[in-house]
Amino acid sequence: MKSLSVFFVAVVLFSNYTLGQKLVKPFQTHNQSPLVHFFGIPTNPGGSVLDKNAFWFGDYFSIANNATSSQINEEAIYLDGEIFRNELFLSYGLFSKMEIGIVIPVVEHSSGVMDSFISNWHDAFNLPGKSRDLMPNYSLNYFFMEKKEIIFEMNESKLSFGDISISLATPILRNPNHVLSFRSFIKFPTGNKINLVGSGTNDFGFQMTGMVNSTPETKEFTFYYSGGYLRIGKGALLANKVTRNVGFGSAGLAFHATDSWYLKSQFDFHTSFYEKSYTKQLGKASAQLVLGLDYFVANNLAVSFAFVEDIIVNTAPDFVLQVGVSYQF
Repeated sequence: MKSLSVFFVAVVLFSNYTLGQKLVKPFQTHNQSPLVHFFGIPTNPGGSVLDKNAFWFGDYFSIANNATSSQINEEAIYLDGEIFRNELFLSYGLFSKMEIGIVIPVVEHSSGVMDSFISNWHDAFNLPGKSRDLMPNYSLNYFFMEKKEIIFEMNESKLSFGDISISLATPILRNPNHVLSFRSFIKFPTGNKINLVGSGTNDFGFQMTGMVNSTPETKEFTFYYSGGYLRIGKGALLANKVTRNVGFGSAGLAFHATDSWYLKSQFDFHTSFYEKSYTKQLGKASAQLVLGLDYFVANNLAVSFAFVEDIIVNTAPDFVLQVGVSYQF
C-alpha cells in the first residue's frame, strides 16, 4: 500500500508539469448483478483511439448491493449481498491506428456495509424494494433452484481475480466534432465460476464507440454512445439457461461545467443473458442509469465518481457506487 501511495503522488506531481487535452471518457460501468458481472460485456471506453506509444491507465472500484428474490414456474432465485469489484484498465497505442487494451478485475462477494443506508434511501424516495424488506441486513446468500433442486448456492467468498479480457481498437472517424472507433474483444475464463467470480466461458464480440463534440469548451456538452454484440461461449454455471447472443450499448452526456469539473449522465443497457429463465432477475433485458462527475486534477489525471440505479427493477443491482482514477501519457 505504501508503494501504491508513492506511485499516485508521483503521478500527480508529474501531471502538473505536463500539457495535453483532457480525455473525457464515459463511465466505466456495466451490470454488476452476481450472475451477470462476469460475462464479457465491455464498458464504453469512448470514441477516441490512443495515438502511437500513448498510454492510458484506469482503476475503478465498485460496490454493488443486491437484494432481490422471486419464484416463478418452478424457478426460484435469491440474491442478497454486495459485490466489491475493482477493475484495472490498461490501454496502449500500438500503432498509429491500433490500440490494444487489457482489463483485469479483482472481485469479492460480501455481506456488505450499505444495507441500512439503502433501506433508508428507498423509504425516503418511496422506491420499490419489497425483497429487501424481507431480507436480513448484512448477509451474503445467493441461490438458484429449479424443480425444488438447488442448482447452486453460495454464502461465503474470498477476494480473487476475475475473468481477464483483451481488446483491439481502430479509428473510423477522427475530427474535433466527432470521433468513432471499432473495437473487438475477447474474455478468458480466468476466474472461478463456482464462486461467481468468473463466468466459466470464453466470450468475444465487437463494439462501436463514438463521441460527438469530442473537444468541448467550457459550458458545452459532449454526447457519447456505443453499441455492440457479445457471443457467450460454453461452460457457464447455468448452461441450460444462458443466452449465446447478447446485444448491449450505452448513451450519455458530459457537461463541461468548469475547467476541472465534468458532470455526466449515462444509460447502460443489454439484452437478456439468460433467455430460458422465467425470472426477471435472469430472463429480462436490463437498463441502468448512471449519474456522477469527473474532476481533473491535471489535464491528464482525472478522478471519477458515479452512482448507478437499476431502471428495469431487479435486473441489476439497485444501488452501485463507483470511484475511479485515470491517467494518460
